[in-house]
Amino acid sequence: MQQTNYELAFHLNPNLEEAKVREIKENIERIITSNKGVISYFKEPEKTHLSYEIKHFGNSLFGYIQFNLSEAPALDELNEQLKLNPEILRYLIIKLPSDLQKKQSMLKQIKMKERQEKRAQTKTVTPGEPKKESGELDKKLEEIIEGL
Repeated sequence: MQQTNYELAFHLNPNLEEAKVREIKENIERIITSNKGVISYFKEPEKTHLSYEIKHFGNSLFGYIQFNLSEAPALDELNEQLKLNPEILRYLIIKLPSDLQKKQSMLKQIKMKERQEKRAQTKTVTPGEPKKESGELDKKLEEIIEGL
């Protein structure tokens, strides 16, 4: 079964004690690992100023976690647990591109750039060349006409 990469970003109540923040973090990790998920990175929640208030808070503890899962029900379970926790002000789970998708995207960008460079080279003509060719053609036409 193929692993899918995800990122969970979350805002916590800024008034939480450090022990409660650690408990929420461990709960998230437990849900992921108990469902055969692998955590690749966890950014510890840090106090941050919000651009707009969330549930009447101007600040929050913001953190995120990158992980991969192979089972969709595990993601549903994580989603449900996050909804039930009143200390989580807001969260978002997004699907990240796989390494293969990143490589394919990079290859597409390289190919597009090569095509653009090739088009630019074929469009680049020095201004003197067409006049020179037309001048030579005019001389040849005059010679042919005189020969008649």
